[in-house]
Amino acid sequence: MNIKSILRSIRFLALLIGNMMMAGCSNSDKPAYLEPHLITTEATHITRTEATLNGSATIEGETEMPKLLFRYGTSESMNLNTSEVHAQGADVSLVLTGLKAGTTYYYMLQGNNGRTTTTSNMMSFTTQPNISPKLSSATLLSHGPMSAFVSYEITDDGGEPMTETGCYVYLTGEPENKQKCIVENFDGKKGKIKLRIGNLERNAHYEFQPFARNRVGETIGTAIKYDTSDAITLNETGELTQLMGNHLYEYTQLTIAGTLNGEDLSCMRMMMGRDNDNAVTPGKLSDIDLTDVHLAAGGMVGPYHHEAAENQIVQGTFAGCEKLTHVVLPADATTIEKDAFADCTSLREIEIPASAGSILPSSGCTALEALMVSPANAYYKSQDGVLLNAEGNRIVWFPMGKKGKYTLPSAFTSIGAYAFKECSIEAFYLSDNVETLGQGAFMDSQIKEIHLGAGIKLIPTGVFQGCRKLTKVYLGANTEQISNYAFDESPLTDLYVSASMIPYCEENAFANKVEASSPPACSTCLQA
Repeated sequence: MNIKSILRSIRFLALLIGNMMMAGCSNSDKPAYLEPHLITTEATHITRTEATLNGSATIEGETEMPKLLFRYGTSESMNLNTSEVHAQGADVSLVLTGLKAGTTYYYMLQGNNGRTTTTSNMMSFTTQPNISPKLSSATLLSHGPMSAFVSYEITDDGGEPMTETGCYVYLTGEPENKQKCIVENFDGKKGKIKLRIGNLERNAHYEFQPFARNRVGETIGTAIKYDTSDAITLNETGELTQLMGNHLYEYTQLTIAGTLNGEDLSCMRMMMGRDNDNAVTPGKLSDIDLTDVHLAAGGMVGPYHHEAAENQIVQGTFAGCEKLTHVVLPADATTIEKDAFADCTSLREIEIPASAGSILPSSGCTALEALMVSPANAYYKSQDGVLLNAEGNRIVWFPMGKKGKYTLPSAFTSIGAYAFKECSIEAFYLSDNVETLGQGAFMDSQIKEIHLGAGIKLIPTGVFQGCRKLTKVYLGANTEQISNYAFDESPLTDLYVSASMIPYCEENAFANKVEASSPPACSTCLQA
């Protein structure tokens, strides 16, 4: 065998041995415990103060998942550790809070099984920087002729303490002349803001721009427009006093809308010249329209200190308000209590809504000329300014200040006691349908002349007592008797009798007569 053959044999044997050795190795020969494989991935949900750290951890063989945490810091040394985190499958994540805005952070995933510590690759992220505040658009709330409430929300403080907020105010088309109206004693916190803007001009066109400022800068919101007028709209109860501010006593005429409670009504009284104790104020409000007002319960009002009630003009609400001349009541008011307008000596007209189903008169309204009722009211109606029941045959409230002549509606069959007491009508005409007169029906009135119909037989006690201007009386054709004190303290000069029989006069029918310029013509009335 030559040398070449020997060498070929040796190479063959070596190759054979190598193959046999490789064939003898298998997976079972791998180590049972391998190090976990850790990877750091991109951080997510990064804000000014928070970020979510992400990574993955995989293991092989019988290796247990090590205790995992993230190392992080503002330098590559990453000297801060998070609490332990647990893998969800292979994924690992943790929300990191309390970070500093505009700062770069380094981080990596770390695992420890008690024997060795394994780390992943290092990555970094940068938190968002602080910014100027963010705020919503403004909303107009309660508003009046010279002031308004606006509301807006600061949704983000920008990561910096806020130093000032409010609204820029300017006439439309004149932003270069804007004025700043700030929130006093602002606490620097985000949230809803409510601001009163005062000292506005009447019947002018304004724009309001909310703003908020921190150390980074100022944010100015979208402008809203507001046109001032002579009307007030309330968004919440109890706001009227604050809304009016220093202009409380400047109004003579006003329209109000919104919900009012006792506190608001008390403010209204002060605007009319009286507080709740009937003390005089500088107020001069005389004409008020409450059509779009809803009366709410709560809060005392008036000199009788009654509590305000839902949809009711309670007793004393306007009592003593001598400046008041005209009022339109709320469209949903259901009740007008007795003496709600007591001693409103300048009040000439009250407008009553369709919803009113219970009305009692007020005393002392010496100038009241008309009570007007909505045609849609099912309980009352107005005829010649007089408040009647729906059937038109009963007087509910006769205005004391109504002057001139008055003809009683033909549907009336009777006149109640004291029905026209203290009224200002100078001449009355009663139809033949009226059969009875109540005691004191015309007591202390300003009547000068009256024509009674044929239906009346009895002139009752005190019917014209205290009528110090009454000089002419026309009795009906069927008058039979004149009772005591019927004409007490009346300066009667002419008594016309149409009856075929002379009526019977009781002894004191003309007692305490006030002398007139001419002698009384009562010879046809014989005393018993």
